[in-house]
Formats: sequence, C-alpha cells, structure tokens
Amino acid sequence: MKSKENVCPICKGTGWVEVKRGVKKCSCQFKSISSSIYRRMNIPKRYQDKNFNNFIVNKKYKHHLIISRLKDYIILEEYKKGKGFFLVGKPGVGKTHLAVALLRELFLKKNIVGLFYDTRSLLFKLKASFEGSESSREILEEVVNTPVLVLDDLGSERLSDWARDILHYIIINRYNDLKPMIITSNIELKSKNEDELEDSLEERMGSAIASRLSEVCEILPVKGQDMRGSKLLELQESKGS
Repeated sequence: MKSKENVCPICKGTGWVEVKRGVKKCSCQFKSISSSIYRRMNIPKRYQDKNFNNFIVNKKYKHHLIISRLKDYIILEEYKKGKGFFLVGKPGVGKTHLAVALLRELFLKKNIVGLFYDTRSLLFKLKASFEGSESSREILEEVVNTPVLVLDDLGSERLSDWARDILHYIIINRYNDLKPMIITSNIELKSKNEDELEDSLEERMGSAIASRLSEVCEILPVKGQDMRGSKLLELQESKGS
C-alpha cells in the first residue's frame, strides 16, 4: 500500500487543484523553507534561493525539457525506486542550481529532507573528523542514509585511494539500499571511446562504480553559457525567488 504520509491531502501530491475555470496551484506549493531546513539539507547560502522558476531557460539548450523531466521525476515518485540523475556539463551552466531546485521541490511537494554536499567539502570534512571531535562514522551514516543525496562536482579532480574508497562506500551502499543520488559533474560518466577512458568518471573511479551509476542515474546533459560573473547571472539574481 502506498504511504500517504508525505502527500498533500488537498491536491494528492499533484500540486494543482480544480477550480471553476480550470486549475490553480495548491496552497502546498507556496510552502516556505525555514533556515533550519536549509541547514539540515546543508544547502549553501549562495544556492538557497535557487529554484526551477528562476533558472534562466534557453530553449536552444533544451533547458525547458530538463526542468520538465526533473518535475516529472517528483510527480512519478521515481526516487522511491532509487532512481536519480547525473547532470553533466561545463562549469557554470547551472547544474548545481538544478540539483538544489530538485531538493527544494522534493521538500515542498513531498516533505523529503535530502542532503547536499560538494564532493570535495565532504571529503575534507571526513578527513578532518579523524582529528576532531565529530565522528566520521556519524557523517558517513548521514550521507549514506539520507533519503536523497546530492553529490555536487563529482570527479572534478584526481582522487587519492582513500577518497576513492570513501566515495565507493557511499555510492555502493546507496545503490544497494535503493536510495537515490543526484550527481553533478564536469566530466562524462563513461568514455564514449572504450579505448580512451581519459576525462571520464569511469577512468577516475573505476568501471564498477560507473556501471552502478549508469544503472540508477539518468544522464542529463546540461549545456549553455557560463553564467558565473556574467550579465546572465545578474539577470537571474534580479528575478529573485
């Protein structure tokens, strides 16, 4: 039996209610996110206002189709099957924006409190915890068990054996437990040329991990201009939430 614990009783999770002249957004769509929820999700302040509405859509790069797909993912509750996404593209095209927007929507529509981590920050925190008071086991348990995990900027640099082992542990455990991962990366998941594995996550993390991720993560190429430090970014921030 499907649990109705996190489904809005008014719109039944669709986000819309019928009115005399058609449909309108349900009141649950205007639910706000408190600062405590942002802290629980570990979303950086820079990205706390990012949502699907203030993403600058360029039809040339099919951004509208990407956003539509991410919204369908929530409506169809594909996360319950452990399905996620691999958002790949050059720096500054909006991958992190989209990943955070998805986390926000999952909370607003389904009351799911996910977790965001920049991959390098996570590895640094885990390494530092060995010498500090916070237990690395507690951090790992949180990352492994959170309902939805965003790993931002995965594979952006060469990994040490220790870092690779940690990421393998996280990915394999979430894969086995059907817990979805939303991953952003500047490099392809698998090399298009089997004889040349350079500049792919497969080359940096191994074929076993790449194979698991390709099974549970739908690859969504994100193309566009680098919006960091550009007039596009200024326009985006002027729109607000």
